[in-house]
Amino acid sequence: MTYKRCVILLADGARADCFEELLAAGRLPHIKRHLVARGASVRGVTAFPSTTGPAYLPFLTGCLPATCNVPGIRWVDKRALARGRYTLFGPEGARSYVGIETFRINGDMRPEIGTLFQLLPRSYSIFNSVCRGIRPGGNRTRIMRIWYWYYAHLTDRWQFVDSAATDKLLALTRRDFQFAFVVFPAIDEYAHATDPRHPRVLAAYEGVDQAVGLLAERLQRLRRYDDTLIWIVSDHGLSATKNHFCVNTFLEERGIRTLYYPLVFKRGCVAANMMSGNGMTHLYFRHPDGWEGPMDATMLGRIHPGLLAELTKPPAVDLLAAREADGSILILNRRGRARLRLEGDWLKYEVDGADPFGYGALPLRMRADEQLQHTIASDYPDGLYQLAHIFTSPRTGDVVLSAAPGFDLRDAYEVPEHRSSHGSLHRDHMCAPIICSAPLPTGPMRTVDVFPLLLTMMGRAVPQKIDGRALF
Repeated sequence: MTYKRCVILLADGARADCFEELLAAGRLPHIKRHLVARGASVRGVTAFPSTTGPAYLPFLTGCLPATCNVPGIRWVDKRALARGRYTLFGPEGARSYVGIETFRINGDMRPEIGTLFQLLPRSYSIFNSVCRGIRPGGNRTRIMRIWYWYYAHLTDRWQFVDSAATDKLLALTRRDFQFAFVVFPAIDEYAHATDPRHPRVLAAYEGVDQAVGLLAERLQRLRRYDDTLIWIVSDHGLSATKNHFCVNTFLEERGIRTLYYPLVFKRGCVAANMMSGNGMTHLYFRHPDGWEGPMDATMLGRIHPGLLAELTKPPAVDLLAAREADGSILILNRRGRARLRLEGDWLKYEVDGADPFGYGALPLRMRADEQLQHTIASDYPDGLYQLAHIFTSPRTGDVVLSAAPGFDLRDAYEVPEHRSSHGSLHRDHMCAPIICSAPLPTGPMRTVDVFPLLLTMMGRAVPQKIDGRALF
């Protein structure tokens, strides 16, 4: 069947296992009836870093964050930083997609990257920051999104924002639309303040279910139910945070003056720490010849002896990855050491002693999809490909840290305190629900595969040079 229109409901921060448990308990009757019974519900693997914003890109572009050159919520472009200029927001080349800077993500994407808003011109966006190519009037919350976010942040009424998203979606159903992308933030925001399975969080899942019921009822009344494709997806999961580890403090106690948010107007810094979701961070280091100079693990060891080994000692640090001069990636942690290389669609993974991921026996060389099959049931599903791929962006740090479950990598200046975090390579953050009102292919899926699947189901041509796979 060829569908005439499509709706993606992005339940920000929703865990795949929570959806499965609530479906089994009968607490999501509309999702079960209108989506699962007609289509499919699978566990997908999201993008790294598993965090809001960058992990929206796969759904809307068919490309992973590194391909879009947006490798995190916060990042540094070392070439721009080398110019030493400052803007209203801080150093030129530094980004933080929080608050007003959220609007900058569309301009920061590689210019050749297209979106579903361009491929399906009669498109609409609700509470979504990634809106490149949308027609005038298509972004229904272009300015008001910030005010809704500030209101909900101050009042803790995130369900109010989800209800507004539902109302705005229902108002679209009378229009001749092709595509609608709607963000529901309450699950993520309530989980940050409490726990991924707190009653308020689970009630927000039920709120998404109610939105599906209202949408289905409206489409049936308009006789558009059968030819409308409906998806529920998530950008990341969350895990409870019991302990905070401050990377900024760790570096500065060792005499490494560090640039980090919100203290972005500091002068004389030789490092930058750019956090995403609190579960991962990019670390950038100044080369003796200036910020623009490349910094590999060997050079870093000469300038800051023993730093990489010291960074693996805190229990909060689960994995450390650093660029090597030959283009490979050095992976370290308390469990072991390995080297990783991405060559086109092929991964080469050499373990030196014990495997830092704990995968067990893997082929020395394998295709990215073969690696997905081998790792999908592990603690780090798709971990090798996702970690190797993030280093293809020139804006990725010289060193990348991924947090251990129960920890995050930020303490100072985190107001309010996060009691749940995301962003890491661990399955608690990387597993994401993919629920569709149409049948889906069997086998492991990445969230980046939704883009070509959606277009195929709508009878549209799939663009070349994307990361998503046309699985049909």
